[in-house]
Amino acid sequence: MKISIKYISIVLLAGSLFSCDVLDQEPQQSITPGVAFTNEAGANAAVNGMYSRMQEQGYYGSDFQYGADSYTDISIQNGFFVEFIETDAKNIPTSNDLIEDFWLDAYQAINTANEIISNVPNMTDENFTQEERDDVVGQARFVRGLTYLNLLTLFGEHDDTGSAFGLPLVTQSTGGDFANVENIPRSSVQATYDQIIADLVEAERLLPDSDRDYNAQKAAAQAILAKTYLFLGDYANALAKATEVINNPSFGLNPSYTDIFFSDATEESILELEFNSLDGSSLALFTIRRNEVLPDPALVASFDDADVRRSLIAPVDGFVGERFIKAEDFANDANPAYIIRMAEIYLISAEAKFFQGDEDGALADLNAVHTRAGLAAYADATDFVNKLADEYKWEFFAEGQRLGAITRLGLFEAIMGVENFRRIYPIPFREFNIAGNQMTQNPGY
Repeated sequence: MKISIKYISIVLLAGSLFSCDVLDQEPQQSITPGVAFTNEAGANAAVNGMYSRMQEQGYYGSDFQYGADSYTDISIQNGFFVEFIETDAKNIPTSNDLIEDFWLDAYQAINTANEIISNVPNMTDENFTQEERDDVVGQARFVRGLTYLNLLTLFGEHDDTGSAFGLPLVTQSTGGDFANVENIPRSSVQATYDQIIADLVEAERLLPDSDRDYNAQKAAAQAILAKTYLFLGDYANALAKATEVINNPSFGLNPSYTDIFFSDATEESILELEFNSLDGSSLALFTIRRNEVLPDPALVASFDDADVRRSLIAPVDGFVGERFIKAEDFANDANPAYIIRMAEIYLISAEAKFFQGDEDGALADLNAVHTRAGLAAYADATDFVNKLADEYKWEFFAEGQRLGAITRLGLFEAIMGVENFRRIYPIPFREFNIAGNQMTQNPGY
């Protein structure tokens, strides 16, 4: 298979995105590997470019989250963008723009990570310390692992480790020659998980134990490892990693749910992507300025009157009807994308404990999130799986977490009312248009 990254030049955009000391380099608009990896500044610019790839509209800029929410019972569509009409209809064709753009932007991020991983260890800049190199490579290993997990849970049969329908695993540097990316077939689901875990374990080893919010650090690697193990059904390791994050004093459940979204980088955020007025996201575009991602009436009706999370579905002056307002800055589009929050870590811990037979511990973790929202604690673990699925609905609306959760919990057909093969997206049609491709389509499409 020759993935559509054949069309990419190595444009490593290092825009004014991050305030971390490691990444305070001047932007370099278009650089090749031979130039980028001659000194520390070039390597850091490449890291900024990697995060910039993740900020594209097709990835965390909006489509990754809103495509998944439109596909489930979180949002409805009342505009005229075909890609949202198709996802809202729960019948995604292979030509859908949301899945095409996400696939391409995700592999662009992976490709940039590959260049960093391959080139940084061999750099000769004497002022570039080993600790600094480890940090840069660790961030690249993190981004590659995270992105493959996101791709797998949307495009691969991630709930069946015996399945052949995993991902094409591109892990080698092309040296900037992206017109001749090797044709490779899809790897198995198990092989894909193996690659994700290898990347994240190495990221955990290399990254600093830091409280930075806008660049990956050790806790972020542990958090995504916990999530990966949960999807894999390895509950012991999922719990072990989630517990490490919960015990990290730099992060915690923010006392106020609403402040998470109206303040900058609270203790809740283990990792988020920062946007600003010069480099904005599309998160408010589709939820406030346009009618493509509107609250599903069934979601709104499902909230308890006391649930403070309901307050983030509200009217906005100048627009008709209620809107998702987690991305409230529709004037400047300086709305962050939340990659992993502490609430999800508590729910990961709850799920892992429940499936290992620790109902009391599972209930305590679930209630930590549930009561933070102003609700009375659940008294027992009766119907726990559905309670957990509900929490993903109420806690993470407009963040794209519901689809993965209900699929992992075996509730997709019951909740969505469509065939089970639709629990994952089809591989975009354009991937089959590449000469010499070895791609196979997902069953049912």
